[in-house]
Amino acid sequence: MSRNSAGGRIILAEHAGFCAGVRRAVNIAERAGQAGGAVTLGALVHNPDVVGRLERAGVKVVHELEEAAGRTVIVPSHGLPPQTIRSAEAMGLTLVDATCPHVLKAQLAAARAAEAGRTVVIVGDAEHPEVKAVAAHAGDHVHVVDGPAALDEIGIREGQPVTVLAQTTQVASLVEAVVEKARHMGVDVEHVNTVCPATAERQRAAADLATKVDLMVVIGGKASANTMRLAEVCRDKGVPVLKVERSSELDASALRGARLIGVTAGASTPSWVMEEVMDAMSEIIEGNQENVQEVVSVTPPAHEAPPEPEILKARVEEVYDDRIIVHLETEETATVFLKELTREAVTAASEVVSVGDEIFVVPDRRRKVAGADELVASKIQADTLLLWRKLAEAQETGEIIESTVTQVVKGGLVVDVRMPGLDEKARGFVPASQVGRRFVEDLGQFVGQTLRLKVREVEPARSNVVLSHRAVLEEEEKKARAEAFATLQKGQVLDGKVTRLVTFGAFVDIGKGVEGLLHISDISWSRIKHPSEVLSEGQEIKVVVLNVDTERERISLGYKQLQPDPWDNIAQRFPEGTITKGVVTKLMDFGAFVSIADGVEGLVHISQLSDRRISRPDEVVQVGDEITVKVIGIKPQEHRISLSARQVLEEGERNEYRKYMKDQKADETVTIGDRLGYDLRKQVQYDSDDEQGN
Repeated sequence: MSRNSAGGRIILAEHAGFCAGVRRAVNIAERAGQAGGAVTLGALVHNPDVVGRLERAGVKVVHELEEAAGRTVIVPSHGLPPQTIRSAEAMGLTLVDATCPHVLKAQLAAARAAEAGRTVVIVGDAEHPEVKAVAAHAGDHVHVVDGPAALDEIGIREGQPVTVLAQTTQVASLVEAVVEKARHMGVDVEHVNTVCPATAERQRAAADLATKVDLMVVIGGKASANTMRLAEVCRDKGVPVLKVERSSELDASALRGARLIGVTAGASTPSWVMEEVMDAMSEIIEGNQENVQEVVSVTPPAHEAPPEPEILKARVEEVYDDRIIVHLETEETATVFLKELTREAVTAASEVVSVGDEIFVVPDRRRKVAGADELVASKIQADTLLLWRKLAEAQETGEIIESTVTQVVKGGLVVDVRMPGLDEKARGFVPASQVGRRFVEDLGQFVGQTLRLKVREVEPARSNVVLSHRAVLEEEEKKARAEAFATLQKGQVLDGKVTRLVTFGAFVDIGKGVEGLLHISDISWSRIKHPSEVLSEGQEIKVVVLNVDTERERISLGYKQLQPDPWDNIAQRFPEGTITKGVVTKLMDFGAFVSIADGVEGLVHISQLSDRRISRPDEVVQVGDEITVKVIGIKPQEHRISLSARQVLEEGERNEYRKYMKDQKADETVTIGDRLGYDLRKQVQYDSDDEQGN
């Protein structure tokens, strides 16, 4: 609906005011009020006028359960924590649930995620009662974030199961940005869409209207989250915004200075408040006159839509400062005034066109020039119509267009959309999720850049065009991958750049945006726990192609294969029978792995660990122990070497025995007399010691 006033026109957004959830809650409260003795635990909705009206109907607001003794307690539309519900039931209070169905959906999703052992991330305002209630259903493993950057601060880990929910009034593009960032972090993401469809519809309608007016007035309670979100959405479109709760808060000077004024209202704003504010706006614009009249809807039904203007080709024949004369393809002559020639700040038509130029115009036979019924035409209107036609064609054909980024707004980028041969431009929007192949943290880096884009949505009536840079990047990546897979061969050595480290390996860019996986087992000849022990993100390395799976589009790479293989001369360095020291690196039920050199590990079977029978390796060794082993078998081609600690022990015992026997033979050269003399000397010594002891 729109209203005409002498100073300007007021246009009400297509979707504004009470949503179904709020209307349901108010109806429940009104019925409970008629029965008597009803209270709401906290405000039913975030609008003081609605709350005041309910209080006058006998439905009071209490803030503690103790205040509700003996009364019926209405659960507000924002919901309550389960602990509060249980406390009320334990007190014997009667509960009437007015929780919005969409809020209830979020609560159930949070509870299910918690039961499944998943961490819950809620995109919203941590202090809002709805968010507090949803968070309470998730138990201890819950975080509330206000955007993607906050994910870095909550300590979620790669592979961690996370369920992302949203405050029902949240902007969908912001939620998508959080989900995209979580996926980029390697998190196991489950996204449950809990944004209210009516909220999204209301925000789209407000955003569309904001592109057509000079001023937006947003009506709603100061504490209303969805009202605040509506104001943000409108500001993101670059239009001034007045946010008011009542008509007394209107800024008269701002209203009088606007030609077109848009109006929207939060989901908890009743129709009578909207009418009061719009009446006051009309009075301010009219200078307190009473002649405001109702007119037709701003968007007429499709069957009443006027026919699209005719676009004609024209040749410039005369050029003056304030106008040009053109010859139309219909063999008529028309005048195009400077203000219908270009939107640029020029002082003469010659700055735009020259005699002989061919342009497109839309003729307008209803205008008169100097009293005569002269044909007047508009180049601006023709270029605008052609622009939207070409954008629609680009959407249908998948044509790539180039546009310059002009600013960053909440949820994405704003671009100037132009088409070749046309002076007019459109204001396009690139959602944050459509900027890069992966989530982009800093959108500001794109301001001033020209992006190659694909058209995703075109709505000329709403001056709305949505574009995607990501679609172009993905298309180019797909083409590059196809070319890469056609040329890649096993054994090929390539230059690469480490793009990402994960627990099981590293992803390496091998050119044209094509990535291959370098498994942790192919990074080093030595046993490593994490790729970061050898590589770092951004490091440039040489890799060898180990395998190309064309069907699954996967490339396996190797790094250690280009490094010296410690097994190449293993038989010369450690021939069978060699005794050496090594460090225990891993224990298994069947034995222990021992590192005897960089990149060389051998197995000491459990039967070779000790000279006594053992049932487990940890009875005699632990990881990190240094032990002496003997090489008892080598298979260089299989990178296997068998070791024995038992044979070292047995050999040591044999050596001791040999030494003992050698000493025994030496003793046999002593005579009986020598031995007797020695024994007598020892006995004298013992007797002497005894006497001293006495």
